[in-house]
Amino acid sequence: MSVFSSPRKGRRAKKPALDRDRALVITSSVPVEKGFHFFTDLREPTGIFATSIFDFEDALRKVDLKALEFHENRGDFSRWLREVIRDDTLADELEKIRSLKLTGEKLRARVVETTEQRCKELAGVLKSLAP
Repeated sequence: MSVFSSPRKGRRAKKPALDRDRALVITSSVPVEKGFHFFTDLREPTGIFATSIFDFEDALRKVDLKALEFHENRGDFSRWLREVIRDDTLADELEKIRSLKLTGEKLRARVVETTEQRCKELAGVLKSLAP
């Protein structure tokens, strides 16, 4: 079952329609200055950054756990995804994960799995609707 499946029983949340145009917006690259730059602390950059949702997925797999936990605790991932990448669906899912207060490799596994699923969904929409 997808992490992006229907809401829990009793809730009437609508899943935003994911058409080709929406998928193109979400999967577009952004300028480096708007990219997600990973830090292990406020003044400790890792040198790893992402300028697209696909770069983000890749970076999550290799970034230091300290950086992953730092950004997760601050809500930076969902904020960047919502405000820059414009993917409310993945942002919402990562906020749910944040509420679980996971750490270490359990956190990485959950965030990577969720992001990977979303990337596959987006790639599938782009591929199936290609001219």
